[in-house]
Amino acid sequence: MSIRERLSGNEAVAYAIKQINPDVMPAFPITPSTEIPQYVASYIANGEMDTEFIHVESEHSSMSAAIGASAAGARTLTATSSCGLALMWEELYVAASDRLPIVLALVNRALSGPININADHSDSMGARDSGWIQIYAESNQEAY
Repeated sequence: MSIRERLSGNEAVAYAIKQINPDVMPAFPITPSTEIPQYVASYIANGEMDTEFIHVESEHSSMSAAIGASAAGARTLTATSSCGLALMWEELYVAASDRLPIVLALVNRALSGPININADHSDSMGARDSGWIQIYAESNQEAY
């Protein structure tokens, strides 16, 4: 009999990233997406992945590093949410206009403040016309 496990959305995304094993993953932690780079970093530390994980100082740097890696031919992925997406705004348009195949796992969280931790699409709706293809998951299983 098989064992069933329930994974959070972040765990499901991180597990999918583990199976994909991208060449490069630059990331900066921001709630609620913080767990994604944490899980990936632990997979790398345990030898389960050989992805080059780049610890950056901000989300702007995360997308900048993703752009550089992708432009050099690396399969590249990053993750962020809410104000992190707002901080990488300028670079979103650079990546889209250069037609770089970067995957961005966006864990939706409201942009309004102060200290808003509610889930909504106000962060991703701002990037709606940036040239990025957006696919929304309704459940943890769909996130995988």
